[in-house]
Amino acid sequence: MKTTDRNWMACAASAVLAASLAQPGGGARAQDWKPERSVEIVVGAGAGGGNDNTARTIQKLLQDNKYVPVPINVVNKPGGGGAIAVTYMQQNAGKSNVIGVSSNTLLTNHITKKNSPNPADITPLAILINEYIAFNVKADSPIQSGKDLVARLKADPTSVVLGISTALGNINHIAFAAVAREAGFDPKKVKTVVFNSSGASITALMGGHIDLVVGPVSIAGRYVESGQIRTLGITAPTRRSGTLAAVPTWKELGLDAIVDNWRGVIGPKGMPPQQVAYWDQAFRRMFERDEWKKDLEQNYWDNAALVSRESARYLDATYKELKRTLTELDLASN
Repeated sequence: MKTTDRNWMACAASAVLAASLAQPGGGARAQDWKPERSVEIVVGAGAGGGNDNTARTIQKLLQDNKYVPVPINVVNKPGGGGAIAVTYMQQNAGKSNVIGVSSNTLLTNHITKKNSPNPADITPLAILINEYIAFNVKADSPIQSGKDLVARLKADPTSVVLGISTALGNINHIAFAAVAREAGFDPKKVKTVVFNSSGASITALMGGHIDLVVGPVSIAGRYVESGQIRTLGITAPTRRSGTLAAVPTWKELGLDAIVDNWRGVIGPKGMPPQQVAYWDQAFRRMFERDEWKKDLEQNYWDNAALVSRESARYLDATYKELKRTLTELDLASN
């Protein structure tokens, strides 16, 4: 086991211990602490992105339902693959009022060494959602189904031009590699074009410049509804609802490729058990709100609903699986 893996597993073990202390009878209770100054939710990206939108959703729910007794502000700290946001959290750890929203990028950037913070420098607080990945073609594409796509890629991986956003080795690329592993073709032989946004990749697809876009199911849904693209398969354990109800999962198509992009809440390293317990209680209550569930349904997301202890275990398992796939793509740092 490499040092980076030991660091991450030590972090997870520490968070599990803190969360266990926060359970009834464990020595720390939510009522032992509450924030006394405005809470900041730090986002390691600019306004308008997925993590920013998630932060603003939980900001509203926690405030409107008075689950947090002080004002909540979203603070954007983009740059450095999330390192700037985590550094800001650590610098303000003593104030006890700073948490952040993160996603798989926290792990993938660390595995590929893209100036990302070490996951050992955070405390897992919650996994909020699971968002799955859609494989999309233009509405009039000759590729009619997921099986057609796989057959073409197995016959000649160079015959399909793939578009992803926003970086090699991100969760969209990993989803494609997971299907490739199950289907038996080499994803490294597929010409892959990286776009700055999901919208840009969809525009290129509709313009006929690329053959396939692999990206968030929430983005695909709006274009499927307008009839501009077709979704061939989704890396979810079960079918989505609404517009995408007719789209099969890759598992239904015979490929055990289940890949999700999680979004969650993190705290600074060494967060005291009383604070962990407080956020456990707040997020448990939020997960039950009808407004939260409606937002999930509209975006084709699953309600992960994991608090600190379960989140640490989930991130540990996810890190190992992501590293496996990124190693196969020759993108993991030794």
